[in-house]
Amino acid sequence: MNTLLARTNRRILIVDDTASIHADFIKILSPPSTEDDELISAEKALFGMQATATLQSFMLDSAFQGLEALDKVERALANDLPYAMAFIDMRMPPGWDGLETIERLWQVDPKLQVALCTAYSDYSWEDIDERLELGDRLLILKKPFDAIEIRQLASALTAKWQMTEDAELKMSLLEQAVEERTRELSDANIIVQNSPTILYRLRGEPSFPLMYISHNITKYGHVAANLVASANWAQELIHPDDQSKVDTAMAQVLDRHAAGASIEFRMRTGDGAWRWVENRYIPVRDDEGRLLEVEGIIIDVTERKVAEEKIALLARTDGLTGLANRATLIERLHQAFAAARRGATPFAMFYLDLDHFKRINDTLGHPVGDLLLQEVARRIKACVRENDVVARLGGDEFAILQLDVSDPTQSASLAGKVRDTLVLPYSLGGNDVRVSVSIGISSYSPLITSADGLLSQADMALYRSKEKGRNQYHFHSEEINQEVVERMTIASELRAALDHEELELNYWPEVDLSSGKILGMEAQVSWNHPQRGLLEAPAFLPAAEKTGAIIPLGHWVLDRACQQMRQWRDEGVAPPVIAIKLSLAQLKSGPELIYDVLRTTARWELCAWDLRFDVTEATLAQTKWTHNDVLPRLRELGVKIAIDDFGTEYSSFDYLKTYQVNHLKLAQAFIDTAARDPASANTLRAIINFAREVGIGIIAEGVETQEQRSSLMATGSPMNAQGYFFSKAVSSQQAAQLLRAGSIVPPSHHSGPLDNPHATEGKE
Repeated sequence: MNTLLARTNRRILIVDDTASIHADFIKILSPPSTEDDELISAEKALFGMQATATLQSFMLDSAFQGLEALDKVERALANDLPYAMAFIDMRMPPGWDGLETIERLWQVDPKLQVALCTAYSDYSWEDIDERLELGDRLLILKKPFDAIEIRQLASALTAKWQMTEDAELKMSLLEQAVEERTRELSDANIIVQNSPTILYRLRGEPSFPLMYISHNITKYGHVAANLVASANWAQELIHPDDQSKVDTAMAQVLDRHAAGASIEFRMRTGDGAWRWVENRYIPVRDDEGRLLEVEGIIIDVTERKVAEEKIALLARTDGLTGLANRATLIERLHQAFAAARRGATPFAMFYLDLDHFKRINDTLGHPVGDLLLQEVARRIKACVRENDVVARLGGDEFAILQLDVSDPTQSASLAGKVRDTLVLPYSLGGNDVRVSVSIGISSYSPLITSADGLLSQADMALYRSKEKGRNQYHFHSEEINQEVVERMTIASELRAALDHEELELNYWPEVDLSSGKILGMEAQVSWNHPQRGLLEAPAFLPAAEKTGAIIPLGHWVLDRACQQMRQWRDEGVAPPVIAIKLSLAQLKSGPELIYDVLRTTARWELCAWDLRFDVTEATLAQTKWTHNDVLPRLRELGVKIAIDDFGTEYSSFDYLKTYQVNHLKLAQAFIDTAARDPASANTLRAIINFAREVGIGIIAEGVETQEQRSSLMATGSPMNAQGYFFSKAVSSQQAAQLLRAGSIVPPSHHSGPLDNPHATEGKE
C-alpha cells in the first residue's frame, strides 16, 4: 500500500511581509544540507545506525503581499503546476490581511490548503468562521512557530491535497466510463428499437437503478425516459403477485458465482393490461468479481402462455384425486428443464410411493383405498407452494415438481414435511388407517442432459428409500444426501444446543488504529459440541441460515451479547458499542427482529445505540431490492449499522449516499490487494476519502502486520481496526481484562500475527 501517496504535490507558497520569516520556513522545510549529511554520516559511524530520519522535500515559493500571492497562484494554475498549500500571515500591512488574502486565493483556487499563521488577531474566531467557513481546508498555526509543527502541517496538508485530487480523478474516470457505456447503449438502441426484444441495463449497486431501456418499450405504452427517471420502475412494470419470483431471480444474480438467471412474469402495459414476458438477467462483473451492471433481455411470451393455458383447460388431470396426471407432469418438467438451462432457478423432482398400500386395499377394500389416495393427495397439496406441481402417476405413486429450489435443504425440508404429514392417522369410512411414504428426490444440475434423466434419478432414489427401510427420503446422489443430512442434523442439534447451554460468545476487540484504544467488541458465536468438540461459526452458520435455525440462534446471540454488555457496564468497563453480525434470513423476519431488539435492550437496560449490526453488501442489496425496511427502522431507533466485507461486491460506492450507515468494514482481501495493486490502492484511497466526506467511519478488517497498520495510517484518515496484530477473539473474561486496560498495545518490534495477542497496557 505504499502507492497510496504516490505522485504527491509538494509545492508550497509562503505569504508573509517579513523576509526573516521566509528564511525560517526555507530552513525548516528544505532538504538537509551537505553539513547535515555529514552529521548524519557521523552519527551512523558513531552509533551504528542512522539517528536522523530522512526529511521529505518540499518545493517552496515566496510572496510578500496578498496581491503578489494571488498573481503567483494564478500563474501556477495557468501552468498546470498548482500549489498544494500556503502558509499565510494574518497581518501584512499595508496590503491585504490574511483573511482577505485567503478569500481572494480561494476564489481562483478553492482546492488550496491553507495554514493561517498568527500570534494575535483583529478578528474573533466567530468572525473568521463566518468569513472563511472554517473546515478541513484551513488550519491555524499560532506563533511562536515550532519546527515540528510546521513540518507536520506541510506534510499533512500537501498529502491531503493529493488524496483529494486522486479521489476526484477516480470519480471522474468512473463517471466517464458510465457515460461512455450509456452512449454505446444509445447507439445500440437504434439497432434494436424495431425488435420485439427489449434490452435494458441496471447499475450494479443497491437499489439497482435503471440506467437504460430500449426504445421499443414504447410498443407497450411506456416512455423509456420516464422509466429511467423513476425510482420505482420495477413496481411500475411487474405484477405484484410475481414480485417474489423476480426477487428470487435477482437474488440469484447477486450470487457472485452465478452466470445469469431467467424468470417469467406479467409486465404491465401503459393502458393497465398485462403481458407475459420472459426476463433474462446477465451480471457484468470486473476482474475482482465486483458487480458493475446487470444486463436484461425481455421477450414477450404471451401467445405461448395463452396456448399453455388452453392446454391446461383440457382434461389432463387425474380423475380420482384432481391432481395433474403423468402427461401434465412430464410437460411441466420439460418446461422447467428448458428454463433452467437458460438460467432460471433450479428445481427438484420427487417420486413418492405409499408403503404397503396393497395391504390396505386387500384388508379394507378398494373404496377405502380410494378415499386414502384422495386424502393423501389433499395433504401433499397442502404441503407445497402454489407454483409447485403435484401429480398422481397411477396407483399409489405420486410426484412433486418443486420449483425455485436454490439449495437441496429446501427439498429436504419439503420431503420431511410431506413424510411427517402423511404418517398422521386417517379416519376413512369408520376405519382408522395409518400409512407411511418413501420418497426419492433428484435435483436439477447442468450436468444432467435431459429432463427424462431426472425422472430416472428420482426413481432410483425412491428405490434407495425403500431399500433403507421406508418412511424416509433420499436424494439421487449420495454426496447430496450426506450434505443435506449433515445440514439438517446440524440444524436439529443446534436447536437443542440452545437449550443445553452448549453455545458461547467470544469477543473480538475493535480498536483505534493509531492508539490501540478499544472502541468496541464484536460478538462471535462458537459451539461446544458434545461429540465434535469446539466448532467455530463457519462450521454451522451456513447450515443454520439455509434451514431457518439462524432465527432462534440470532435471538440467543443478541440476548447474550446484551447481557454481557450489561455486566461490563455494571463493572464500569463497557466498550462504546457491541457488534453483532446480521443475516438476510433475520432481516426477512421483519418486525419480529425489531421487536426482539426492543425487548432485549429493555430487558438488559441498554439503549439501541449500544448495538451495532454488521451486514454484508449482498444482504444490503437484497433488502433494498425487495424494499425491506428493517435496517432503516433499526437506524431510526438508534442502532448503528456497518457494511461488512465492504469493497468485495460492487465496483461503485455512490449508493452509500442513500444509506445511513455508520461504518464501512474494509474486507481483508481488499486491503491485501491494495498493497500490491496500484489501481486497487487508488480505489481504497477514494473509498476512505469518500467515507470521510459523507461522515461514515472506516473499520479495517484483518490487520495482521505492522506494515499493514503503517500503510493504513499513511492515508492520513482516522479509522478503527480489527485483526491479529491487536488481538484475536477472546473469552468474556479475557475481554473484560482488555477493557480494564483500555487499549491494546502490540510489541513494536512485532510484524506478524501475534502469538500472544493480549499484551495490554493502560492508556488514557
